Amino acid sequence: MKLKFINVKYLLIFYIPLVAFTYLGINHYYNVINDNQLEVIKTSAANDLNAKSILINEKFKSLTSDIDIINWEYNKDFNTSKNTGQKELEEFLRIFIDLQKNFRQVRFMNTSGYEIIRVDFDVNNRSTKVIQTDKLQDKSGRYYFIESKKLENNEIYFSNIDLHMDFGIIEYPYKPVVRVVKKTYNQEKEWTGIVVVTYLMKDLFSKIKEQGNTEFTTFELTNEKGNHLISDSETKNFNHLINKTDSLSLANTNKQLWDKIQNKPIGNYTDKNNLYVFKKLIIDGKSTDYDNYNSSKTLYLINKIDLEKINQSNFVYLIYKWGVFFLLSVIILICILAIQSFNQKLINQNKKLHGSNNKLNILKNKIQETLNTKLDELKLTERKFYSIFNNAAIGIALTDLNGVPVFSNKKFNNTIGYTKEEIVKMKFKDFTHPDDVDSNIDLFKQLLSQEIKSFSIEKRYIRKDGVIIWVNIFVSLLKDENNNIINTIAVVNEITNLKDAQKETKNLKRIIKSLSYIAKVLNIKSVDNVSEINESVNLVEYIEEQSEDILNANKEREELLKNLEYKNEELNNYAHIVSHDLKTPLRSIYTLFNWIEEDSDNTLTEEGKMYTQLILDNLEKMESLIGGILNYSKLDQSKMQEYNINTLDLVNDIIKLMAIPKSIEIKIDQNLPIIVSNKFRMNQVFQNLLENAIKSIVDKTGIIEIGVEERDNFWEFFIKDNGKGIDKKYFKKIFELFQSIDDNDKNLGMGLSIVKKVIQFYNGNIWLESIVDKGTTFYFTLPKNLEEHNL
Repeated sequence: MKLKFINVKYLLIFYIPLVAFTYLGINHYYNVINDNQLEVIKTSAANDLNAKSILINEKFKSLTSDIDIINWEYNKDFNTSKNTGQKELEEFLRIFIDLQKNFRQVRFMNTSGYEIIRVDFDVNNRSTKVIQTDKLQDKSGRYYFIESKKLENNEIYFSNIDLHMDFGIIEYPYKPVVRVVKKTYNQEKEWTGIVVVTYLMKDLFSKIKEQGNTEFTTFELTNEKGNHLISDSETKNFNHLINKTDSLSLANTNKQLWDKIQNKPIGNYTDKNNLYVFKKLIIDGKSTDYDNYNSSKTLYLINKIDLEKINQSNFVYLIYKWGVFFLLSVIILICILAIQSFNQKLINQNKKLHGSNNKLNILKNKIQETLNTKLDELKLTERKFYSIFNNAAIGIALTDLNGVPVFSNKKFNNTIGYTKEEIVKMKFKDFTHPDDVDSNIDLFKQLLSQEIKSFSIEKRYIRKDGVIIWVNIFVSLLKDENNNIINTIAVVNEITNLKDAQKETKNLKRIIKSLSYIAKVLNIKSVDNVSEINESVNLVEYIEEQSEDILNANKEREELLKNLEYKNEELNNYAHIVSHDLKTPLRSIYTLFNWIEEDSDNTLTEEGKMYTQLILDNLEKMESLIGGILNYSKLDQSKMQEYNINTLDLVNDIIKLMAIPKSIEIKIDQNLPIIVSNKFRMNQVFQNLLENAIKSIVDKTGIIEIGVEERDNFWEFFIKDNGKGIDKKYFKKIFELFQSIDDNDKNLGMGLSIVKKVIQFYNGNIWLESIVDKGTTFYFTLPKNLEEHNL
């Protein structure tokens, strides 16, 4: 191998400095890694402690809100002199705990420390249950109850983070919990007991233990006495509770670290093998944004960094350092040798190319001149083609294989009324008349599969302004030199006038035929009898005018039907908007006024309370009205599922949920049939008719009968009452929307409108018979088969 190209002098001049700089760079990088790695890990550990302290503090903060909500519900449902509401409170607690999932218990205790209500969350079954009275416990000896007695009104108390106990025994598996406690008072502001929320800390502990951990760090959490709540050793965790000893606390196992932590709220401490980054977390009224929490809890968060593991990782970097240095040195040497070899080849080639350079320059000039000439010719041809294409008297469009126009001329754009920017975003079927789409697609598929070479059809387009036009379209394929299909070409010629002329010709033929018939009937044989001819002409003109009036009437009828369909859809949309956009603020206003009314500290006058109650009553009425509108709009939606409904069970279920006075007896025919319908619609029918019957019975013992008679093709139901009756002049009005014959402001006038709409939906009939002061009977029919109401 000949190495004559190697110049040792230049090789050393470049190689030695490059290798030296490479070493300095790698060594500096290695030193930076060694110097900064520990600082980066330490900073990361400190940031991790900040994040974890935020998580812990936010959880305590959320518990202050949760216990306020529970205490508010307790005061509303249970702690009143009029209504105990224990069932409502227990149901609220079950739902609330189900939503939270991390509540272990919610308990209410009396002033003696005995549980009066307790709802538990079963961790294994992930469900809630209300504890029976005989299993409630005496908690008067528990420290959190003793501490709670020191609380003032509205103050809360957080217990230590400890392990959950039942009947004085620590539950296993161990369940870390924290308890938040608040005193309860009656309406006379007398202390009635406490509410205790027991929160499971397992998920929070798992989250903060796993968050931010690296291969070099482990996390520890201790209480204010240094007892471990979270550590890398399960034997340390809650040892002060399980074994009732502080022997494994931080104060006994690492006294120097403990002393350091006691003196500084945040910092770090290094011993022989570990670096400890610590933070003191104080949970008080300021951190929780809760002014009624006047005590505080202290927790210590510690990230322990293993220095031995860091040193072991640095040894790997040292190996990388020398390995990379050796590899780069070899690469530098190879590169320099390659550059010298390449440089020598360039010198040799330069000598050969120098002689040919003048010839290439001459050839380049000739090629450039020829190319410029051809480009000018091509641009001229392109302009001519574009001018011819764009100004053609017929519409032309180039489409891709999906039927999307990629290029079209002015005539085509003007024909359908869209701009070229709008057309390229559409497919041909988007502006093709719906009745012509399928046949057009079939021909297009045959063209693409090359079953046919081209096709020509007459079809209808829908212009942008909605006008329907007729066109004659010829479609063929555009292929490349390999016979592959690139695009399709559509040539479009508008023939609307031709179609109108053809139609007019047909109409004229019919008119001529009609005139001939009329002339024959009128016995017109010649033009001598001018008066007879004039009468005939007048008759023809009259017939023509009548025909035009009929056509215009039909057109107006079609437009009216379309407008009616659109308005109906707008009404349904409006009903849903009303329900969604109005119900939410109404409920918020209702809740706010309830709080004002029930607040024991409010100073409203009697007149103010009267106005507050008036607002609440009107809010209830408005919410009922909105709900009624929504129900009314949903009744005729055909997408509701139809299925077998046992009307006897349906009526019994409705009665169970209604507030029926004890003075009213309801008699139900046990032979009520099974019908095919929708439960929501049938529920509206029976519930509204029953409510109407109940409201009609005033100041006497009432009897309501619900029965049915079987007919040939339908069931005839009736609901009869012995109420105040309805005057015959109101028989029609009561079925109209928002019409009520009562003076009661709570009657919305929608119930019977909804009933009538459902019955008519199933092609049934509804009517009534009534005698004033004697009673009323409502009758309605429903088909026996589902198919009958769809006819």
